[in-house]
Amino acid sequence: MGTTFEMSKKDTSKKNTWEKLNTAANQEPSKSVPAKETPAAEKRVSTHKSTHPAYEALETQLLETETQLSLQKEQLLKYKEEEKYHLAEIENIRRRTKLDVENAYKFSLEKFIKELLPVKDSLEAALEAPLATNSNPAFTGIQLTLKQLQSILEKNGVKSIEPSGKHFDPDFHEAMLAEESDELAPNMIIKVLQKGYLLHERLMRPALVVVSKAKEKTS
Repeated sequence: MGTTFEMSKKDTSKKNTWEKLNTAANQEPSKSVPAKETPAAEKRVSTHKSTHPAYEALETQLLETETQLSLQKEQLLKYKEEEKYHLAEIENIRRRTKLDVENAYKFSLEKFIKELLPVKDSLEAALEAPLATNSNPAFTGIQLTLKQLQSILEKNGVKSIEPSGKHFDPDFHEAMLAEESDELAPNMIIKVLQKGYLLHERLMRPALVVVSKAKEKTS
């Protein structure tokens, strides 16, 4: 009897202990699954990007470098434009120098030729003299001399201006007299008093001429 009571008491004690454990287990708060934490390295990078002095300094240096690069590009474009200008200027100087040399060569004899022109004028006047005839030996000599002189002048770029019957051009002619004319319009060249000459198409001496003018109306 006593033994049966003790066993019953033990069973009751075990049952109570098991119930307490179950109750405690049921009453324990459920633990939520922890959220995935950001790796420490990423946290450091994120923090460094916004607050680390080295990053701020690097960002400032990058901006300064970009600014300097932009300025250097602008300067490079400016240098290229200046280079084009200077190359064009050098080419112009080269052309002008070449032209000056050519002109210096072409017109180096201008002064000497001008001194020869009166001699040519005299020879031409001698051939137009009343006593000049082909039978006169002096006449033949003058003709040959004039021909040789004319050939030399032409080889050196000299051309005569013979504007008889043409319109007066102040760039090449110099009017010495004006005569009334019924046949010609005003400012037409009636007569050439002295030939003009060009040296390589540049005026060396204007032609001295007589020009026509309209007759004055009589009342």
